[in-house]
Amino acid sequence: MDTHLIIPRLIAALLSLLDSANLRNRVYTLEERVAMLELAIEDIERINSHSASPNPLIEGIISNSQKL
Repeated sequence: MDTHLIIPRLIAALLSLLDSANLRNRVYTLEERVAMLELAIEDIERINSHSASPNPLIEGIISNSQKL
């Protein structure tokens, strides 16, 4: 039996599985961060629009961030 060929393939397969799991976790973490940032931007927009004198700089930043 060619164990010198099987063992490296098994190791590579295991490392590939670990890499894919790590990448999946990073994607989910980034999705959660984006959702939190979008919520924060919405809150800032709401607070700015309800103030006595809305800040045009904040309005510009919000409109630019929502274009993306």
